[in-house]
Amino acid sequence: MTSGTLLKSLLDIAGLSQKSFADSIFTSPSKLSKLINGNILLSQKEASNFSEQAARILANEIYEPNCCFKLKDLFPFIIDFSSRNELYEFLLTAFTYTIILDLEAADESVSDRTIRNLHYSGTKPCRYMFCIICSDYLTRERLSKYEFFTSLPRYSDKYIECFDHIMPLIPTGKFQISMQQFFYLQRKPAAGFRYRDGFARRIFQEEEYSDLYFWQLDFESSNHFFMLKNQFILLFNEYVGGTPQVTLIRNRAQLNHYTAFVESAMQKASRRSFCQENVADFLNHKADRDEEVRSKMRVISQLAHVRDSTEFPDPLQFFNSILKDGAAFYITSDALADFLFSRSISEQLLKIEGLSLINRIKHLRNFYKYLDQHKNKQINIIDSHVFSVVIICQGSNSLICLINIPRNNLKYHILQTQSIADEMAEWAKLSAVDSFQFIKTLMRQVRDQ
Repeated sequence: MTSGTLLKSLLDIAGLSQKSFADSIFTSPSKLSKLINGNILLSQKEASNFSEQAARILANEIYEPNCCFKLKDLFPFIIDFSSRNELYEFLLTAFTYTIILDLEAADESVSDRTIRNLHYSGTKPCRYMFCIICSDYLTRERLSKYEFFTSLPRYSDKYIECFDHIMPLIPTGKFQISMQQFFYLQRKPAAGFRYRDGFARRIFQEEEYSDLYFWQLDFESSNHFFMLKNQFILLFNEYVGGTPQVTLIRNRAQLNHYTAFVESAMQKASRRSFCQENVADFLNHKADRDEEVRSKMRVISQLAHVRDSTEFPDPLQFFNSILKDGAAFYITSDALADFLFSRSISEQLLKIEGLSLINRIKHLRNFYKYLDQHKNKQINIIDSHVFSVVIICQGSNSLICLINIPRNNLKYHILQTQSIADEMAEWAKLSAVDSFQFIKTLMRQVRDQ
């Protein structure tokens, strides 16, 4: 991203002509045109004045509630701006960053071996730069695959404030993104430790635009990294007073060093996310501390091996296994509706060819009868467009199972129970879905069609 392309895009979003904008900043249209086309560079003094003027004028024109959606093509990672001033600060940071890139590109002494690190401190600057840098690299020349690796605790603890207002507005399937998330599992959370609100929802959201995997490490560092392989590293740490700081690293030698570190860490880390293709070894593992959640995964995994409707499990047997030892079961409303009204889950994921509507109604009716007979409050339907099942266990670990139809994938995430249990209970409460009546209504709707 250059300052010229940034300015041109923002003028288009704001609906401003180059002439009217040039008049607003007291410059000639020809000079502005040269700036947009990269034919001139601003001096340090000019750059500071230009950035402030441009950010102020454009923020005034663009800002309105939910204006972040106007900017999503330019900034796929964006802030849910709460004020015109916050948008001004964000745009000022973006202009300052792109002008630095312009100067680096024009300096023949700068190469991928000599390029200097950039430093930012404070909660807002770190938040802004995370969005700007990630968006910059996503909107440059399209890569065949974007491989992200991070140890940054984006879902909990001290960086909650940095990431709480960031909105990924990335269309499903636009980029091929993989996200490898490392975390250090503490036996006892430190005093004041907290999880981010909406942990499960964030995972649902992230899986819509990326292929997310969690990895457990047995060591912890005070520094955390966020890396796009072969492109950049954001290194996060804190000052003594707790103020966050981020360093942008693009130097080739440092990138190679961190890549080697990540490759070594992945060999030592314990996988906590699985897809159907790599879950077999975990399911066949001897009993250990993961056995409770593993037993639930076995039951769900068996569904993916059903090839004929006659092999579909009996609801009593299925739920007795799932709910054993006091577990709670949550399924999203749209997953149930899709199973009944579409064949995408049954044919694309479960590989049951030719499962007729009559048979789908039959299986759902069996679920309905089970609920009617057992009145089990451990079974909940939550409102979400994501196809997912969540099983909250009594032990330390619980399970999120996501059904990704576009990628034809069944994904499992093993997470600490305390990180999602309260959220799921509250989600079910807010959804206020009567499971018995919901399924009864679905069956009536399909009969009326």
